[in-house]
Amino acid sequence: MDHAPTFARHFARLVSQLLNDSDAYDLQLASLHLLVDASRAGAVTIGVHGARLHVNGAPLGDATPEADDLVAQLAGHSVSAVTFDQPSSPADVLLMARILATAPTAGDGGHSVVARLDALEARSVHVTLTSVDAAPVIATAAPAFGADVIPDIAVFAPAARGRNGESAASNGHAPEPDVGATIATTARLNEMFGIFTSMQTENGSGTALFRHLDAVTTPTDAARELDALLKVVAEASARARHDVVADVLHGIVVRESALGDDAIRRQYGVALRRIAVAPILRSVTALLPRRRDQHDEYMAVIARCEDAGAEALAESLIAAPTIGDRRVYYDALIRLRTGVRTLVHMLGDSRWYVVRNAAELLGELKVVEAEVELMRLLDHDDDRIRAAAANALARIGSARRGRVSRGTTPVTAEIGKAGHVAASGQRSVHSIIKALEKEADSRVQVALVAALGQLGTAQSVDKLVELARTERGLLARQRPMPLRVAAVHAIGQARSPNAQQALQALLRDKSPAIRGAASWVILGKRDATATPA
Repeated sequence: MDHAPTFARHFARLVSQLLNDSDAYDLQLASLHLLVDASRAGAVTIGVHGARLHVNGAPLGDATPEADDLVAQLAGHSVSAVTFDQPSSPADVLLMARILATAPTAGDGGHSVVARLDALEARSVHVTLTSVDAAPVIATAAPAFGADVIPDIAVFAPAARGRNGESAASNGHAPEPDVGATIATTARLNEMFGIFTSMQTENGSGTALFRHLDAVTTPTDAARELDALLKVVAEASARARHDVVADVLHGIVVRESALGDDAIRRQYGVALRRIAVAPILRSVTALLPRRRDQHDEYMAVIARCEDAGAEALAESLIAAPTIGDRRVYYDALIRLRTGVRTLVHMLGDSRWYVVRNAAELLGELKVVEAEVELMRLLDHDDDRIRAAAANALARIGSARRGRVSRGTTPVTAEIGKAGHVAASGQRSVHSIIKALEKEADSRVQVALVAALGQLGTAQSVDKLVELARTERGLLARQRPMPLRVAAVHAIGQARSPNAQQALQALLRDKSPAIRGAASWVILGKRDATATPA
């Protein structure tokens, strides 16, 4: 099959896609790949003769809507022919398509097309204009990163000028844009797109992507190259290309750690602080459950971003769709020293589900140092948050009791220093009892009762006994039976001598339900003791 008609049809399709379906990023990339493959077979010249599209001097064949679009755009831009070298740069092909897909500049005889190609130094694409007898313009755009990374090509068009050469701005129109100021940045973005679309990769990142960065010798040059890379990361994140985001960030982190020049290293730090925002970092965390072989690389990026990385990880954990993903994020969060601090900070979030999930995670992690913040949540307006805080305090209470019984102190040091375990435990008991007295939601009441049992102090056991036993007298206040039974089971969780005595006393309670619950707990404790470890 002749490569030239194939190339022309794909090019017409790409221009039509940019005209009519500019958001079809994947389709545009597919067309671009096919164009690059076809260009390797030989040079191609696409031109207009009459109202027909010609390829290498011969009519293309039956007219199609895509070919009609290309004919109209070529005529509108005053371009009689476009020649693509063998092979053509992917960025040059894309640039030419994007130029043709923009609105023509009326009356300029195609000079805006020449100016745009010249501004981006495109060398593998040549245009012949219809309005002037001009030699073909040769330009080479360095490869680009993404079709929509390139700023609107219209900004590179010279402003229309009057008969005397004066700027159109004198007629009340916008002044001529500064072409030179945007050439360097756009050319660098073009180079990145070519690297991506050519799939020239090394460990998921373009080999040439960091070539300029590796060659810098001054902080100023490093800042410029890092700035260009950050724009690539932002665009890739917007396109949900999580792999590109993660690989580029990992490349920056690895190079930063190997730097010996402190001045250049500082530029890396500035760049990472600029890009370490939640949407970007969530692109990295999204890959943790999907690419286990690169888990350590992505964790290096998350750890390097410190609090911002931990926050993105915690948010991913909260939003995890499956238990497997949740496990991955959970284990990753434990590895971060800043992870617990981030979760505690999230307890002040305005979104109820974020606060609830953060509280539950702190409980699962048994972060003793989070008790103060969790106790404040016992007064929260949302009952779901109060219940989660109570459950978290119950889990933390069991961890505290285990550490005290082993003669150890809290080992989680992200928030506060270890020590004062008993005093802190008493404060927790007091706060839970106070919250229990005014709590009206039965579900939250049960959670608070369970927390008292897990704390297992003498004061908490006394309160549980008060809740469980049957009060004597006509005016005695009787608690709801489900709450009283929950208090009996909580006493069993206390596992202290006074708790055992309290259970024995409850065997003589006036209520059959309470006697049965106490008997059940005591038998269960005996069975657990008799079961060999």
